[in-house]
Amino acid sequence: MLAKPRLLIFTDWFTPAFKAGGPIRSVVNLVDRFKNNLDIYIFTSDRDLNDTVPFENIQTDQWIALDGYHIYYHSPGKMNHKKVKAVIKEINPDKIYLNSMFSNMIYPLLAAARSGKVILAPRGMLRPSALALKPIRKFLYLSFLKMMGLEKQICFHATSEEEKKDIKRIFPLANMIRVAINLPIKVMDQLLPMSKSSGELNMVFVGRIHPIKNLLFLLQVLRQIKGQLYLDLVAAADDDTYWHECKIAIEELTSSVQVNIHLNHPHHLVKPILESAHLFILPTEGENFGHAIFESLAVGCPVLISNQTPWKDLQSKKAGVDLPINKEGFAKAVQQFVDMDDQQWQEYRMGALALADNYEKHINADRAYGNLFQNAE
Repeated sequence: MLAKPRLLIFTDWFTPAFKAGGPIRSVVNLVDRFKNNLDIYIFTSDRDLNDTVPFENIQTDQWIALDGYHIYYHSPGKMNHKKVKAVIKEINPDKIYLNSMFSNMIYPLLAAARSGKVILAPRGMLRPSALALKPIRKFLYLSFLKMMGLEKQICFHATSEEEKKDIKRIFPLANMIRVAINLPIKVMDQLLPMSKSSGELNMVFVGRIHPIKNLLFLLQVLRQIKGQLYLDLVAAADDDTYWHECKIAIEELTSSVQVNIHLNHPHHLVKPILESAHLFILPTEGENFGHAIFESLAVGCPVLISNQTPWKDLQSKKAGVDLPINKEGFAKAVQQFVDMDDQQWQEYRMGALALADNYEKHINADRAYGNLFQNAE
């Protein structure tokens, strides 16, 4: 029997980590989908984003076999050039997949870029909105990569045609860019029984507490809404200063808006909250895919999002609303959902599920990722 192609993945975080959001879900879904076709090895941190202690009941600094793949949870300081080179030599992979543009990915980039094996997934980090955060540091880093000529040595994984344009804009000499869209979770077979009354709205926000997710903007919008509002805030702490501003805004809301805070909520506990919500709302300044958006659609929860995601023209599909980021427009859309009766809302609910189901059926993931992992050179 032929040996399966060996894939070595470097990623800052992997399950049970959840605080970094979408990039974790992207690689978890990738591993779950292809672990039977590829011999997968994952080198990742032994703790979650911003945590000072490792995960409980996990062996660190050694390879362990899990459900169909191998993983190495490294302790702090072990992600360095020497260790990365040793890991690459030990595993001798056919392909090396980097699940980030920045952070510690510089080590495997420098160690293996010229091997012709490296696939780099920017994960939306080359969007203008993402590059606007800490711009000087990112400019210097990207300039260094181009100076080293690495853009011509590696294959880029774009998850959309839009991201492909972002990559080409930053790395004009890149000639190996493969498009393979993000892998989603499974869509529900049918909707759970649920109803809605006009004048009330159960909302859910899922995302990092960071300016790019625009939670403060949302809280300010909610001041303008008439009706009884309930907001489940499922958030991972990321920016303490910004969170302090948000907490002040929460305290200033009227009694007609009730906020339930689920801070650092494990990912597997998010689905029941989405299933009980009338509306998912995320006025984000930029999403490469938006796993939380898809997970909402996949349980039949309509979404109200900015127009800075791949999910477009939602209103015509009756799956939700996508808008430019301005308070007047978002307030009008929230009020529209507050005022909906059950019959109107059920139409949006069915539209959300239909959109997710259609996406899942047409992604052609096996072919796209087969091309990415087998023909990247």
